[in-house]
Amino acid sequence: MKYEIIGILVRNPEFGAKKLQETLTLYGCIIRNRLGINRNEVKGGIIILDIEGDEKQIKLFLEELNNIEGIEYQHINL
Repeated sequence: MKYEIIGILVRNPEFGAKKLQETLTLYGCIIRNRLGINRNEVKGGIIILDIEGDEKQIKLFLEELNNIEGIEYQHINL
């Protein structure tokens, strides 16, 4: 069984939150689970995604994330 996890740190929500939400909605078909965590220490919060889809969809999704200002992410394949 294969797992793909993306951890997103929203460092600057003023710049990236709206675009990030639009992107998550656009690629909602590959997101199996989504967990959002807000902490006072991190102004924007953390989003953890469990994704599943073909490689092309996932690649396009990651390219979209690369173009969003104010976020950082890590992609993990298990």
